Amino acid sequence: MASRDRERAERKKKKRTVPFEGDIVSLAVIIAVVLLVLVAVAVPLRNYYEGRSEIARLEASIQELEQRKADLEGDIAKHRDEEFIKQEARRRLGMIEPGETAWRIIDPRMTHGESITTDEIPDTRPWPQVMLDSLREVPES
Repeated sequence: MASRDRERAERKKKKRTVPFEGDIVSLAVIIAVVLLVLVAVAVPLRNYYEGRSEIARLEASIQELEQRKADLEGDIAKHRDEEFIKQEARRRLGMIEPGETAWRIIDPRMTHGESITTDEIPDTRPWPQVMLDSLREVPES
């Protein structure tokens, strides 16, 4: 009887060490089920992460558009300001307020369309000196 007990113990050890020894079909079924579960989980996970990245991209786009909107609203408010309108009319159109005197400095070197004749000698003074001298001279009437 002792020999039978030994044989049974040895069979149990052999069965425990080699799982699915003669049962290839059950092993194939288990592998197929595991693969199916992996595929079933992988697709929703991929969709989830793609959706998250799309949401992050759209949120960044929204922030950029909101900043642009705020800049444009600031420009609109600036153009509604009376002082800004006056300043731009002076700068762009050369307009002046009633009672003001406009001064315009004309230098023959500044005109590009006209050519200097040989009678005229070009002024070699630096431009700040020309400007100061033009203010000192009394215009002829």
